[in-house]
Order: sequence, then structure tokens, then C-alpha cells
Amino acid sequence: MKAALCSLGCAKNLVDSERIMAILKEYGFALCDDPAAADIVIVNTCGFIAAAKEESVDAIIRCAALKEKNCRCLVVTGCLVQKYREELEREIPEVDIWLTSLNFETIGARLRELFPETASRPSYKEFRRVLATPPHWAYLKIAEGCDNRCTFCAIPEMRGPYVSRPMEEILAEGEELVRRGVREVILLAQDTTVYGRDLYGEPKLKELLKALTKLDFLRIRVLYSYPERIDRELLELMAAEEKLCAYLDIPMQHVNDAVLKAMGRPERKRKLEALLALIRETDSDFAIRSTFIVGFPGETEEAFAELLAFLEEARLDWVGVFPYSREENTAAYDLPDQIDEETKNRRYDEAMALLSRCSARNMERWLGREETVLIDGETDPDDPQAAAYPYYGRGSFQAPEVDGVIYLSADGPHQRGDVVQALITGSDVYDLTGKILEEEGKRNER
Repeated sequence: MKAALCSLGCAKNLVDSERIMAILKEYGFALCDDPAAADIVIVNTCGFIAAAKEESVDAIIRCAALKEKNCRCLVVTGCLVQKYREELEREIPEVDIWLTSLNFETIGARLRELFPETASRPSYKEFRRVLATPPHWAYLKIAEGCDNRCTFCAIPEMRGPYVSRPMEEILAEGEELVRRGVREVILLAQDTTVYGRDLYGEPKLKELLKALTKLDFLRIRVLYSYPERIDRELLELMAAEEKLCAYLDIPMQHVNDAVLKAMGRPERKRKLEALLALIRETDSDFAIRSTFIVGFPGETEEAFAELLAFLEEARLDWVGVFPYSREENTAAYDLPDQIDEETKNRRYDEAMALLSRCSARNMERWLGREETVLIDGETDPDDPQAAAYPYYGRGSFQAPEVDGVIYLSADGPHQRGDVVQALITGSDVYDLTGKILEEEGKRNER
């Protein structure tokens, strides 16, 4: 029997989808890319904010229509089910199996109950994931859940408390990723900086990073680092170790003290400014990504103006801005002074316009520099830049899928996963252009 999976939401959810695909293979199901041609269709949902919920529901409904064709079984799992299972069961009876974000690994046994004649008992253990990312980079989840109680966020409800994976288990998975040719590994958790506290009594991210640098990766990148737990020792380690990207993804969310307090965030503007100063004092080449919410309950025009001023002055390399989404079963849902949608959208548009100008200015700092670039692939032939820049890739200051890229000119043939030296020759709002100077370990022969 053939099974197809639709994965929605964040990178952490994608890792769960990769695990689901591995389980399906273990139980004897064949994987296919086309849900219309599959006997079993799985939708791994996201329920983080309203837009994600709508996207997930739309995907379930589209896949439910396939029950009238080839689909013999529709499985829905993920965060949306964790939060809204009873309501979903009433509204979409076509779904055969509902699994939450906490019990999705039972999917093989559940399908074997429905299809005993075709499913097998797993007689071998393959790698715990079927990688859905390009073969030269992959995510590595180091923990599940979250203990932070931000008032706008339902992640603790959907994903449960913070649970670190044992370090030896993470390192074993890292070794397997190396064997599979992965050059860049990207560490994920809802809060990477608290990794290990539940297992070892104190955070052990630095120890984990030191151990991972002994593996044969080109790059190790860390995402989702909470500001209050970034210290000088971590910064110095990331700046000194060649394999560790001098890259920080710090979800600041706002800078106005009253808004931060209402969000349940422990940081205040002065501490955030001091952290940025410490980062740049440690190494001026650090790339910094952050996310911010506009239109949070109680955000005055003055507070919003304070945020805009900070964004212009802070010179962050990559910034995501989101209008506040009022989510049920969060503390912020019942806060007074809710902001109307028109005002939220206006503030979002104003922030994005400012960030476009800031980004174009900030990108100029890379001009004239030589950078080690990991080639991600060939430029789309329909892209106007394809003739002059046939390849694109990323420097250590660019995370895949969320940051910009470097478009590359070159004489010889290249393929994704190649590592080259490039001179940065141009910049625009989000992307750079460069000229390949020489290859550095061109093909990954491992």
C-alpha cells in the first residue's frame, strides 16, 4: 500500500513528519509524493496561530475529498489535533485515525490494525527519519515541549512540558546524518538554550555543541535561543569554534517594557540592548535573527513607535514580524485593550516597510568579503538572474528557508552540497550576489 504525507507548520513539525515516514516504511508501507495516488493520506497539522489553523483545516478537507477516489484511510495528526480534537472529529467525520502531537509514533500500529493483510510488523530498524530536506542539510531536534509561559503562546498546551533528548541519543543521530552526507545540521527546540536542564540539573547546550563539533559537519547552526540564557561563554564558544555558525536566532517579541511584561517575557528593553552589545563586542560578525509581534493587547501607538525605533537602530540581520493572533486557552486571550484587526495590519505593514529599508542597508556590510558558501542548488531558469547567476547558496550567516541567499556566478559545473569560496559582489533587500573564486571540498564523497 502507498502512503503520502502532507506536512504543515514549523521545522519542528517537519522533523515529526520525517519520523512518521520512517515508521511507515518500517511497517511495510511504500511512500509516494502524490496524495491522489495514495491508499493512505496523512496530514500533519499546525495549530500555532489562526492562519496556520485555517491552512491545516483546508488541507484536511482537501484530503478528505480523496476518500471518494483512491484513499482508503485518512490520518490527521499534529498540534491542531492536540488542541481541537473533539471539534474536528465532529466536523470532519471522513478522518479514520486521529493522532496528537504527543502520540503520533503509534501510527504504524494503528494502521496495522486497519490493514493487517498488507502491513507488517517492523522486523528491522531503519534510521529514525526519512529526510525531507535536501540531502546536504538537515534539522536535529534536541528537545520537545516548552516550559516558558508566554501569555500569547499555546505551545506548552499542544506540545507538553520541556523534555530534553539524552545527549548520547542526539550524538548518535548526528553521526547518522554525517554518514548520509549532511554538511549542515540545524539544532531545534522550542528553547535550545535550556537544553539539558531537566535531565542534568542545569542547561547543557554548550557541552552538546562541543560534542557535536567532533563530528564531520561543515556547519552547526542553533535556532530559537531565548535571550535571558545567552551568556558570554556561549557567545565565545560560537565565535571561536569554526564549525559553529556565529548566528543567533533570538525571539525578542517586543521591546516596550509594559508589552513585554504583558507577554510574560522576563526580558526588558535595557537587557535586550545590553545583550546585543555583548554579542557584537564578542564578535562583530555575528548574524542576528529575531521575531516580533505587533498589535499585542495594550500596545499603544507610543509602544509601537518605540519598537520601530529599536528595529531601525538595532541593525538586526534577519527579522520576522507577525500581527498578534488571539488564541484560545492562552493568558493573553482575556487581556484588556485588545487591538482591532485593522490597526494590527496597519502596524504590520509599517513595520515591514521599515524593515525592507533596514535590510537593504544592513546587507551592504557583506559587500567585498570572501565567504564560504554551501551551494543549495541551481537558480530557477525563470528567475531573471539565472543567466548571470546559475547557482545559489548560503553563507554561515544565512539559515535555510527563512533567510536570504547568495546568487553565484561560476564557469564550471556545480551541484548542491558543494562548498565554495565566493566574493560577495552585490546586494539587494534580502539577497546577495557573488562570484565563485575556488572550490573547497567540491563534492561530498562520504
